[in-house]
Amino acid sequence: MNLLESLRISWRSITSHKLRSTLTTIGVIIGIAAVITFMVLGSGFSESIVGDIEDDQEPVMLVQTQTEPEDGFGIMPVETPIYTESDIETLEEIDGVEFVAPEGSLDVIQTGTGDEQVTGVVDVQATTDDAFEFTPFVEGETFDEDAEDEAVINEPASQVFEENVSTGDELTLTFEDGETTTVTVTGVVEEEFGGQTPPHVYVSAESYYTTTIETPDGDDERAYPLLQIGAEDFEAIEPTQDDVTDYLETDSHAAELKQDGDQIEVQTVEDAIDQFMDLVNQLTGFVAAVAAIALVVGSIGIANIMIVSVTERTREIGVMKSIGATKRDIMQLFLVESVILGLVGAVFGIALGLGVGYLGVQLIGWPMVYPLEWIAIAAAVGIGVGVVSGLYPAWRAARVDPIEALRHE
Repeated sequence: MNLLESLRISWRSITSHKLRSTLTTIGVIIGIAAVITFMVLGSGFSESIVGDIEDDQEPVMLVQTQTEPEDGFGIMPVETPIYTESDIETLEEIDGVEFVAPEGSLDVIQTGTGDEQVTGVVDVQATTDDAFEFTPFVEGETFDEDAEDEAVINEPASQVFEENVSTGDELTLTFEDGETTTVTVTGVVEEEFGGQTPPHVYVSAESYYTTTIETPDGDDERAYPLLQIGAEDFEAIEPTQDDVTDYLETDSHAAELKQDGDQIEVQTVEDAIDQFMDLVNQLTGFVAAVAAIALVVGSIGIANIMIVSVTERTREIGVMKSIGATKRDIMQLFLVESVILGLVGAVFGIALGLGVGYLGVQLIGWPMVYPLEWIAIAAAVGIGVGVVSGLYPAWRAARVDPIEALRHE
């Protein structure tokens, strides 16, 4: 029996029991659709965040403390202020370093303009004007570090009020202790990371940042949880990153102040992208593991229905053997049928996953990215599920005694 004949007979058997065949493939459809949906959403999210960052990146490094969560999944930034003014001064003297811009959060709970107030929406950061060395401005310019009444905002912060805030407008900042201050917006910077940046207001660290700690030397100094370091150019960024990392991990105050288990990370934009993609891959693995459960259920369903099919078609098997069909022909027939069920499940699972993923990215506003590699994997998995599920039923069918089969009612 040739393969085309097996395909014809198998397809006739499947279509003669449409409802049963449909229910059989549901497990495969759900498992594959779950993976494809997540990959579309994950790829859209990644593309939205990463986008053309590599084309627009600047020679800048981000220094922050990180730790692993208790569950060991991903990474978690630590907001402990351990980077002291002495560390900053030493870093500024390293060859290749153009500037060091510290950054720390202020305890601002409410932001207002005119008669409108928003609570807990805008994050206020204290930094220096060097932080905007490579940041494009939509309008205006950076603040004067010695001015207490100036601020820079990003685009999301300019849009949180009913009337957009622009250069020259005033913002009222209310701190946790009830004190208020009024600042004038000197500039609006572009939002970053594919439109996912939260609203930020930036003010002068010299004027507003007051967090101090006792250094290992016994002095009281201002300390920050985050540093932005600019290199002189792209050629200098790699050796500069090595020198900065070496100092921070060995001779700095931060090395002694950080908690056990915390790690000082000096990251370029490419490093941050790689770390982000690692996290996405971990999430992908988790979803794939969950989807595998549905695939196992689907494979059991296919195996079950194929065993039923062998029982129902015992007499047909006897007739085929009596006219010359070999054990190989019978195995081929039932294997082809189970593979068709698995492949149909994969095709509909891919279509469903792409459809749900498309609706998701359109609703959120992310770009649509087709995960071609995972589509190919899904098709292969569908075929594999069909082969594995059909092996035992096909072997069982091939062992049917033709004389006993012809007597079967």
